[in-house]
Amino acid sequence: MPSASWLRDARSASTPLRRLIARIGLGVVALLCAAGTVHFSLPAEAQQGASGVITLTSQNAWVQTSSKPIRLGLRVHSSVAASDLSVNVAVYTEPDDSALASRDEFDATLGGQFAGLVQLSLSTFSLSALATGHGSLEFYAGGSGLPGKVPTKVRSDQVFQLPCPQRYGGCDGVYPLQVSLFDTLIGQSLDSFTTYLIVVPSAVPPQQRLRFSFVLPVGAPLALTAAGTSAVPRQTIARIDAIASDAVTWPAASLTVDLYGQTLLALARSHKHASLLAALTSGGLRTLVGAPFSAVNPTGLVRAGLTSELALQVGRGREVFSKVLHSSGTSRIYVATSPIGTHGLAALAADGIKQIVLPESNLQSIANDRPATVQWPYTLSAPFHIAGSSVEGLQADQGLASHLSGSGSSAALRAQQLLADLAELYFDSPNYPQARGVALVAPQSWMPQPGFLAATLQGLESSPVVSAVPIGRLFQTVPPGTCQQPPSAVTGCSPAVRSLATPSLASSGSITSGQVQTAYLQLAELSSVIPTDTSTIGDFDDAVLLAETAGLDPGTREAYLSASLVTMHALGSELTLPSGRTVTVTSSSARFPISITSSSRTSLHVMLVISGQNLTEPTMTPLVLDRGTTPYIVRVATRTSGDSDIHLQLLSPTGRFELARGEFTIRSTAISGVAIGLTAGAGAFLIVWWLRSALRRGRRRAGGHTRGTRQVPTTAAVPEPAS
Repeated sequence: MPSASWLRDARSASTPLRRLIARIGLGVVALLCAAGTVHFSLPAEAQQGASGVITLTSQNAWVQTSSKPIRLGLRVHSSVAASDLSVNVAVYTEPDDSALASRDEFDATLGGQFAGLVQLSLSTFSLSALATGHGSLEFYAGGSGLPGKVPTKVRSDQVFQLPCPQRYGGCDGVYPLQVSLFDTLIGQSLDSFTTYLIVVPSAVPPQQRLRFSFVLPVGAPLALTAAGTSAVPRQTIARIDAIASDAVTWPAASLTVDLYGQTLLALARSHKHASLLAALTSGGLRTLVGAPFSAVNPTGLVRAGLTSELALQVGRGREVFSKVLHSSGTSRIYVATSPIGTHGLAALAADGIKQIVLPESNLQSIANDRPATVQWPYTLSAPFHIAGSSVEGLQADQGLASHLSGSGSSAALRAQQLLADLAELYFDSPNYPQARGVALVAPQSWMPQPGFLAATLQGLESSPVVSAVPIGRLFQTVPPGTCQQPPSAVTGCSPAVRSLATPSLASSGSITSGQVQTAYLQLAELSSVIPTDTSTIGDFDDAVLLAETAGLDPGTREAYLSASLVTMHALGSELTLPSGRTVTVTSSSARFPISITSSSRTSLHVMLVISGQNLTEPTMTPLVLDRGTTPYIVRVATRTSGDSDIHLQLLSPTGRFELARGEFTIRSTAISGVAIGLTAGAGAFLIVWWLRSALRRGRRRAGGHTRGTRQVPTTAAVPEPAS
């Protein structure tokens, strides 16, 4: 039977070779137990394979003194018995005993890469200690450069003694802290994460702190229907709720909300969203940036020949911002969530934009022909002038944005990593004489994980090295870079001028100028029909702007573009003209009444057109149809008697769109003047023909009687008759 000491040796194996031997030994023991030759059983977890997860739930953001403990809130889930688990905490430094020297090394440690670093010390805590601490562990940081003293009752294995080399600024800086869930039975780490100890001075003058703007675009998804009614998506509501609740709790840590006009208008039009609107504006107008009306791609609009539409987007956004929030101020800042080209930037400048926040991919790499030892700082922490433009630019930091999401990492961990990244930026040039600033622009689709904003804002509010400011304040207080070439030493100097990178020419799914022109023609027709309903016309004008939103699927875009046409058809269905009737008239010119019925709540301006093949000419009459029945006297003039079809049409005032139609029959019993003339002419002809015929017959009879009489001589005697 194996001895207990052998088992303890197997549990304590720590090197790879000893760990392998231990596993083989445990496997042999398991086989012997299964064969019944040894009366000893291993834990089921060891037989089936160990697993576990350790998660950070909270942490002190900043370390400023040795006298206060550093608390790590932890949550552990494992199939291994708690008695066989421990939590190992290790602190790393540079080989020269200093904190992390660059942001490059910081990025490497985020992925668990500690090559080139030195493990300062390792502290081990049992899970019972975690339970005793109500889910948290406590330890201390000591060092000659830290104020305060570690309490005497604290065990030495719970204190990390920082070397604090004075030649590198003492203790201040960012130290990787690796936390592992360790299976003591097999000597293996089951799970781990990397957080950071951020050791900071107790006081830093405000002008020397790093300015940080956290920009949250809100309201990109469509929040208005094509008819202008409020339809705020659930994800937008949830995002505003999360932002507003945490912003109210930590008001000193300013968030900048880049708010699209269409969402602001949708919130204002819905009574049930009144609290959301109030919460969104609770930080004051200085924390809001008025984005365009909808989330358009300026470069896409310009390339489609729709530069004027970009101006309408910006103008409509400002109009909504001013009307809803009762502010006369106009935002001159544009937060680019898609790449901007030179023509798009010029169009924005023409619309009054003075400053723009650009993604890193939208900027050309900085040319550098200097030696490799002379480089720009890792992060450019100042605005700059954009080549060929009067607009001032600021690069949104992509590295900071990477902390907003990550599979498997907790909200508290990502918040601490973001704070550590900001501190690393500060420590790049802690004593730089000019103000420096960076911006983080969240993706439009980002949804704050519960607890992330609260932990981040709480850390920012208590930070002695980072000041959270609105984006407008950052532009005001951080001067543009002044360096034309990389500095000869690592400083915070940023370049004075940057150039835009040319955006991709891909335009799949983008709107075309033909689509927009067609939509405006249809809107013009609708406007002529309901000229007094300015509210509806305005809603459909907005619908065209909403159709220009980047990334819409073709079906949704077409629904917004054709909203005016659909409404015209709907209005036409509310109109009724007489049809199928037969009207008998006894004169070639006649008049008779008809009734036009409208069930529309809006007065309709239409053109009544009456036409037919047998009419002398069609008639066109402008009408205003109110709700109910409108009588109208039809006047027609027919060419001939008999039946003829008459067509009635209700058209838009321009005559381009048919709203309704009807048809009836005119039966004319009148004899026309032509018919009378023809009849009289035929009668006269017959009379003349008869008279001529009679005269000819008379002459013929007279001439035939003279030729038939015999002549008797006058000299001849006439014999007497015999007696």
